[in-house]
Amino acid sequence: MRFLQSRPRSQVVAFERMLPVMILVLGILPIARADDFWKHKPSTEWTPAEALKIVRRSPWAKVGVVVFLRRDAEAAYSVPTGTNHCDSDAIDANGNCMQKGRVEAPIDSSQQSDASPRLTPSAAFLVRWESAGAVTQAFARLAELGQHTVAEFQAQARRVPADRYVITVKLEQPGRIGFEPFAVTPAGKPPLHATLKTRRGAVAPLETEFTGMGANSSVHFFFPRTVDGAPLLGDGRESAEFGLQGNGFAVHSKFTLDSDYLQ
Repeated sequence: MRFLQSRPRSQVVAFERMLPVMILVLGILPIARADDFWKHKPSTEWTPAEALKIVRRSPWAKVGVVVFLRRDAEAAYSVPTGTNHCDSDAIDANGNCMQKGRVEAPIDSSQQSDASPRLTPSAAFLVRWESAGAVTQAFARLAELGQHTVAEFQAQARRVPADRYVITVKLEQPGRIGFEPFAVTPAGKPPLHATLKTRRGAVAPLETEFTGMGANSSVHFFFPRTVDGAPLLGDGRESAEFGLQGNGFAVHSKFTLDSDYLQ
């Protein structure tokens, strides 16, 4: 660069040191802008991947991970068999232990060298705020693009009433065989306790709907938009915390919501 040749050496060195930083910053800006494509790109131009991102990984769709503790049943006592727990001088000529019926207390796991609890694979839940304009537009765009199977697998709520905030919870990764927390059986619906909390208070769902079958089942919670006559969410940006407790698991998700994107 000719203009650098006329500069003092110290200024040239400083510029050369700043150049990589400038390139990095200038390179990040377009990426950051492209990541929030819904802010500058109309939904009618969203690609299938972009529409899917809205309903799966966006400010309105988050993944909550649950780790289950494996609680193996431990007897209060054990009766050793064979010669593993037999004194060497109590083994007869045929190799049989003569200490029949000897009772031993089980090994306390807290006294083992590794006292940390054994963990099963973790389960993952998709928690989605259905009452967002972008989410509705994303499902509409998927339908427009002919992605009906994809949209159905994402467990869209069948309805989004204007006087409710709707939150969908879908099992993403079971984590263990047979874990179907939202499956409705002839015995009834699974017991679930859900809450939605903002700075104005906490509310319970007014309605709960189950969709899908077996491992593909999902649940939709319909929360009131007001608490004690006041809006649950105000104007601007606010936080909302969703909690769900079921049989042997709990999920917690926090949303930062902009009123401009809520419907």
